[in-house]
Amino acid sequence: MSSTSQKHRNFVAEPMGEKPVTDLAGVGEVLGKRLETAGFDKAFVVLGQFLVLKKDRELFQEWMKDTCNANSKQSTDCYQCLKDWCDEFFIIITNCLKLENLIMSTMEEIEEEAKAAAEKMVTNMMQRPGQLEKVEQYKRRITHKKASIEAQLKSAVQGKLDGVSVGLRQLQECLDDVQQISSKMDELEELLKGVPPLVASLQAVREEDCRHSQYVTAMDSLKHIFTVPESVAKAKQWIGEGKLLHAHQCLSDLENSRDDLLYELHRLPNQSSHDKIMLKAYFDDVQAVSELLEKQIKLILARTLNTVRKEPTVIVTALRIIEREEKRDQMALEQQDQSGFMPPGRPKNWRNMAFKVLESAVTERIEGTRVDEREDNKLWLIRYLELTRQLILEDLRVVKTLCVPCFPPHYDIVNKYVDMYHNCLSSSMQDVVQNGLEGNENVTLLSWILNTYPGSELMGSTELNIDVLTLKPLLSKEIMQKLEDDYLQRMELNYREWMDKTFEAERAEWGGERSPEVEPHTSAFHTHAPVIIFQMIDQNLQVTETITKDITFKALLLSIDQVTRFGNMYREGVIQFKNAHFADRSRVVYFTHHMITIVNNSEQMVRLAQQTQTRHWPPGKHDPAGEDKFNKMLATFQNLRDEAAKFLLEEAFLDLDEHFNDLFTAKWLTTTIPVDTICVTLQDYFLDYNHLREKNFDYVINEAQNLVYRKYITAMLSKKVTFKSVEEAQQAATKIVKEANQIRAFFKKIKAQAIAAEGINVDWPFEVISTLAEVLRCQDIEMLSLDLHGVVDKCPEVTEEHLARLVSLRGDVPRAHIRDTVAHVCATKRPTRPSTNPPLFKHVTFNDRLLSHFTL
Repeated sequence: MSSTSQKHRNFVAEPMGEKPVTDLAGVGEVLGKRLETAGFDKAFVVLGQFLVLKKDRELFQEWMKDTCNANSKQSTDCYQCLKDWCDEFFIIITNCLKLENLIMSTMEEIEEEAKAAAEKMVTNMMQRPGQLEKVEQYKRRITHKKASIEAQLKSAVQGKLDGVSVGLRQLQECLDDVQQISSKMDELEELLKGVPPLVASLQAVREEDCRHSQYVTAMDSLKHIFTVPESVAKAKQWIGEGKLLHAHQCLSDLENSRDDLLYELHRLPNQSSHDKIMLKAYFDDVQAVSELLEKQIKLILARTLNTVRKEPTVIVTALRIIEREEKRDQMALEQQDQSGFMPPGRPKNWRNMAFKVLESAVTERIEGTRVDEREDNKLWLIRYLELTRQLILEDLRVVKTLCVPCFPPHYDIVNKYVDMYHNCLSSSMQDVVQNGLEGNENVTLLSWILNTYPGSELMGSTELNIDVLTLKPLLSKEIMQKLEDDYLQRMELNYREWMDKTFEAERAEWGGERSPEVEPHTSAFHTHAPVIIFQMIDQNLQVTETITKDITFKALLLSIDQVTRFGNMYREGVIQFKNAHFADRSRVVYFTHHMITIVNNSEQMVRLAQQTQTRHWPPGKHDPAGEDKFNKMLATFQNLRDEAAKFLLEEAFLDLDEHFNDLFTAKWLTTTIPVDTICVTLQDYFLDYNHLREKNFDYVINEAQNLVYRKYITAMLSKKVTFKSVEEAQQAATKIVKEANQIRAFFKKIKAQAIAAEGINVDWPFEVISTLAEVLRCQDIEMLSLDLHGVVDKCPEVTEEHLARLVSLRGDVPRAHIRDTVAHVCATKRPTRPSTNPPLFKHVTFNDRLLSHFTL
C-alpha cells in the first residue's frame, strides 16, 4: 500500500491495545480532542463504533463528520486504517484457532506415521549382518537428530502459542470494547430521539439563511448592476481599441451578475416572470456586447493566415477568449442538469463558430483563384488550377509552421485545415464539372486531380508530406468516370471529324489536275494524310499519358478503332475512284499516279501503326481483344495496299488485253509484235511505278510478272490455234521459249532497278513455260505422259482441263489418247510437296470444259 501514510502502517502493524485515538490515521490533535470530548478517547472505542456501523464506509464517514467535523479525507483515512487493522488481525486469530484444532486432531495420525517410518528405516539399515556392529553409531546419530528436531518443534510451538495467547488477549479486549460500544450506542440512540423536534424548530433558521444568501448575491452584484451602462460602454471601447481580453473580462463580470440574479429568481418557489423580463431588459446591452465581441473575433479568424504572419498574439487572444467561453458553456450545461437553469445566450458554441469562419475563409480563398472565365481566356482552367495549387501549398505551409504554436493542441489545426481545403476544393471541382468542360479541359482536370494534387508539387511535397489516401476523393468515382468517358467520346468525335476531312481532302486530290507530291529522299508519291493521322493519335496519347496508363490504353484502343474505320472508308473511296475511272478513262489524267500514292499511303499506315504500338502499348500487357483490334487494323491497310496494287496493274493490263488476245493465233507464228508491245508498254508503266516505295515496288513487280505469265498461259490454252504437224508444234515450242526468255529478260531488267528485290523469282515462271513447251516439242506421242508428269510436278495446282488443253494444241494427237493420257497422268501424280512459288494455274480458268467434248 504505497499510498498509505507511515502512521497508518504503524497502527496496522501491531495490536491495538490501549492506543490513544490520535494514533488512528486521519486523526490529529484537533480531531482527537473533539473525539475525546465526545467520549471516544481510545482507538478501540472508535473501533467499536466502526463495528457497530457494520464497517459501512458512508455511515462511518457521516459519523466522523457529525461527531468531530472531520473532512472527507480525514474520515476516509480513518476508515481505511480501521478496516486494514481488522483485516489483518481478525485473520490471524482465525488462523490460530484453526491451527490449534488441526494440531489436536492430527497428533495421533502423525505419531502413527512416525512409528511406521522409523520401523521402515530400521529394517532398511539392518538388512546385512555387518551392519549390526554399527547399531550404536546409528542410535547416537538418530538420537542427536531427534533432539535437534524436538528443539525446533518446541521453538515453533512456543512461538505459535505466544501468538495465540496474544490473539486471545486481544479478542478479550475487543469483546470488552464491543460491550462498551454497545452501551454507548444505546445512550446515543436515546439522544437521537430528540433530533426530529429540533429539525422542525430549525425551519425558520433555514428560511432566514436562504434570504441571507439572496441578499449576499444581490450585494455582490449591486456594484455591477449600478455600473452596467458604464461597463457596457467601457467594453465596447476596449473592443474598438482591440483590447479584447479586457473587454471579455468586463463582459464576463456583467454576464455573471445577470446570471446570478436570474438563478436566484429561478430558485424562488414563486417565480415572477415580470422580474425575469425586467432583469433581461436591463441587461440587454450585455448581449449586444457579446455579439459585438463575437463579430470582432470572426473578423480576426477570417484573416488568420494573414494575421498569424504579422501578429500571432491577436490570434492567440481570440482563441483564449473562445476557450474561456467553451468552459463557461460546459459549466452552464452542468448547471442545467442539476437545477434546470440555463443562462441566456448559452451555449454560445464559439469553437464551432471559429471553425465555420475558418472554413468560410478557405472557401473564399479557393474561389478567389478563379480570376478568368472561358470566354476571356481559353487557358482559364490551367491558370485556375495552378493558382489553386500555389495558394494551397503556401497556406498549408503557413498553417504547419505558424498556426500550430498559436492553436491549442486539441484543435489539431493542421489536419483541420487540410480537411477544409480538401472539402472546399472538392466542391469547387464539382462546380467546374457541372458547368461543363470543353476540349482538353477534361484531361487537364483529370491530370491535376490524379497526379498534381497528390504529387510532390502539392500534398506530397517535402514541406507538407500529407497522405491524400487518408482523405475522401476530390471527385467521386462516378464523376471521374464521367470525365474520362466524356473525354474519350470527344476524342472519338474529333477523330471522326479530322479523318473525314482528311479523306475528303484525299479524294479531292484524286480528281485534280495535278500530280501528287514526291518525297525528296525516295522519289515516292505520297500525301501527308498518314502522318497527319498518326501525329494526331500520338499527340492525344501523349496527353493521356499525363493522366493514367489505363486511360492511355483505352485511348489507344479507341484510336485503333478509328484508324480501322478510316481504312474501311478509304477503301470504299478507292474502289469508287477505280470504278469511275475505268468507266471513262479520259476523266482522270493522273489515275496511275494517285493509285501509286494510295499504295504508298497504305503501306505507310501499316508502318506508322506498328511504330505507335511500339511506343504506347504497355510493356508486358496481354489483352486479346486489343490485340485483335490492332491486327484487324493492320490487315485493313495491308489488304488495301494489295488491292490498290492490283488496281494499278489492272490499269496497265487494260492496254495489254488486245495484245494478249493476239497470242497463239494464226499470225502469231510469223510475228513478234504482241510480246514486243507487251514489254514496251510495261516498260512505260514501270517508269511510273518507280515512284512506289521499295517494298511496294517489289510487290508490284512480282504481281505483274505472275499476271503476265498467267495471261500468257491463258492465251496458250485458249484453243485459238492448233499445230497440225510435229514440225509446227516444235516451231511453236521454240517461239514460246523465245518469248518466255524475252519476258524473263524484261523482268530481270526491272528487278535490277529495284534496290531490294531478293524476293522476286523471275526464273520460276520461265521454267514453267519451258516445261509446257516441252510438251509441244515431244516427237513421240507415247512419251507425252513423261512431259506431262514434269508439268504436274512443277505445278501441282494444274488440272486435267489444263493438261487436256495443252495437249490439244497438237493436232497429231487423237482426242481419245489425250483423254487417256491426261487421266493416267493425274491418277499417277506424286504427292504434293510444299512450295513457295506462286500457283500460276490457279487463276487460269475457262468458260467451257474441253474434256466434255471428247468422246470415247
